[in-house]
Amino acid sequence: MRSYSGLNYTVIVAAAIGLLLIGCTQTSSSKSPQAGSVQTFVPYQYVDPATGMVAFRLLIPKGWQVEGGVKWSETPALPVKSRFRFFNPNGPEELNFFPARTFFWTNNRMTLSTKPPGSEMFGSTVAQPISLDTAFKNVVIPDANRNTQEMAVLMAKDVPELAELAKGLPDPGVSSEAHAGKMRIAYNEGGRIMEEEFYAAVLQFIINIPGAVYSEPSFINYWFVDHVFSFRAEKGKLDQNARLFQTMIYSVEIDPKWFAKVVNVKEMLAEQNIKRTQHIGRIGQMIAKAGSEMREDQMREWERNQQAADRIARNQSDTIRGVDRYYDERAGREVELPTGGHAWGNNLGEYFVTESPSYNPNESSGQHWERLTPVW
Repeated sequence: MRSYSGLNYTVIVAAAIGLLLIGCTQTSSSKSPQAGSVQTFVPYQYVDPATGMVAFRLLIPKGWQVEGGVKWSETPALPVKSRFRFFNPNGPEELNFFPARTFFWTNNRMTLSTKPPGSEMFGSTVAQPISLDTAFKNVVIPDANRNTQEMAVLMAKDVPELAELAKGLPDPGVSSEAHAGKMRIAYNEGGRIMEEEFYAAVLQFIINIPGAVYSEPSFINYWFVDHVFSFRAEKGKLDQNARLFQTMIYSVEIDPKWFAKVVNVKEMLAEQNIKRTQHIGRIGQMIAKAGSEMREDQMREWERNQQAADRIARNQSDTIRGVDRYYDERAGREVELPTGGHAWGNNLGEYFVTESPSYNPNESSGQHWERLTPVW
């Protein structure tokens, strides 16, 4: 099966693909007569404790906090799962990356007699595939622990770009299907009405098995509820705060060496399952043994995941572009920051955006800031 990182950006995440927009201009920006509306972004990177490697990087609003991490397992379909929450400690705004869910299904009656629905097969839950709408309502939103008793669905829409990118590159002998979309909900949390927009994809990877003398033709289906992430704010403030989250999404970058490590561990686990060798409790040894150099096919997959963030982010809002591109000469790269302002950067990788053309952060900061050049 295809190389897969398990970080949605997705991932974170996702993963990384994924990722998008929203934020709160009231609680995540400051105002003064001199500076006008101001937003500062600082670099964040997550170091995977199992490998000691940077897994991903992104920009987050200054003052925001982070919870979560990645966990390794011996599941061949998904050796790494991630859960991250980036949030405003002084308000309800947050960006979430949720772990993928892995499933297995087949029409082989003998297999189902020993592995009935609800049991586990190679670390994946045995269950029939479900629709995207059912996945949102029965898997994604319940996993997020939201108040579903007073929940209202405000909008549901397909995101075909996410489906195409999530499906990945074709593999010989494997038939793949993908359906992706977004669902916005409203719910009561502690007396406040919240709005949250979830993104997810239902992916299926089907392998047909020819019949033999004593068996009929059958199939096996590894399917996932994946690339799950969300943006949240108080009701009525989700769209107006899109620029902040869009900036975060555009800045996500999965480290290619860590990505290669994940893919190589996945391939080792799959190989050992095929050989039926005992590997329980040896995931740490596999992580240490797996290389972090990328093959050409892994590089293509990594680049495909990186492209996902740019493609998907444009789907959060049909009317608001949200960000402009600037060139950071110090870092030697382009960066996406909220539109309509004047951007500055410093040698710590922090970025400062203000509506005032005359405001100079060097006059009120101990850091050295340089004005960024817009990319037209």
